[in-house]
Amino acid sequence: MAFYLKLRTQEETWLQRHARPILATLASLGSLLTAYLTYTKLTDQPAAFCTGDGGCDLVLSSRWAEFLGIPTATVGLLGFLGVLALAVLPDGIPLVKRWRWPALFGLVSAMTAFEMYMLYLMVGVLRQFCLYCTTAIVLVAGLWAVTLLGHRWLDWGKLAFSYIFVSFLTLVTTIGVYANQVPPPSPLAAGLAAHLRQIGGTMYGAYWCPHCQEQKELFGSAFAQVPYVECSPNGPGTPQAQACTEAGITSYPTWIINGRTYVGLRSLEALAAASGYPLEPGGGQ
Repeated sequence: MAFYLKLRTQEETWLQRHARPILATLASLGSLLTAYLTYTKLTDQPAAFCTGDGGCDLVLSSRWAEFLGIPTATVGLLGFLGVLALAVLPDGIPLVKRWRWPALFGLVSAMTAFEMYMLYLMVGVLRQFCLYCTTAIVLVAGLWAVTLLGHRWLDWGKLAFSYIFVSFLTLVTTIGVYANQVPPPSPLAAGLAAHLRQIGGTMYGAYWCPHCQEQKELFGSAFAQVPYVECSPNGPGTPQAQACTEAGITSYPTWIINGRTYVGLRSLEALAAASGYPLEPGGGQ
């Protein structure tokens, strides 16, 4: 019996022997990252190394930065904390010993599906690179790999079915939530919209332009206060509105603020800088 147990121990791979510490390390890094992003979102502060004009700033201030009224980063934080707890809890607790790996597999599968949808939004919809989001995706991918290869799974067919089921349920729930939620405007979006109306800062766009929709979504419901000119009321391929021609508009979206022209999708912070809207506490956030 002792020889059999010794043989089984020797058959374990290095990853299987160290899976839990690795999971705990990755989950700790993910918790720190998402806790920081949650803090910046709740305090309306720009994340470090964000330029204020494109990239991570646009991603972190988009309509997908909130999920059911809380920062999306907080959802990631809860997931990382759950993995951390499952990785460090001792085997002395009967329920933990029995359900640790099935629970880890289910949680990490859901996190993987959620992050893949975030990757799609970042690359396919917003078309921006976000260092923080990419780091979170890499960490979740690491959790997935260690969970899959760091345990002796007996029934791979059942495992595959479970993964497909959890991923499908996660994606349907995520897409449904984002399709139906209308996030309230941030203090910055509301204040900036009122400021642009006051100074006559105007956005020129077209209803069929994807980047125009993304620009509007950055303001949320506050965009109703932003001066806006529809340049293509009759659809693509038709002559643009005279007001847009007279303003020299050649692409969408285009902003004219204080007599200067800004072409392309702009973050709220970039629009604030262009319009002279203060971002200091008490003056814009």
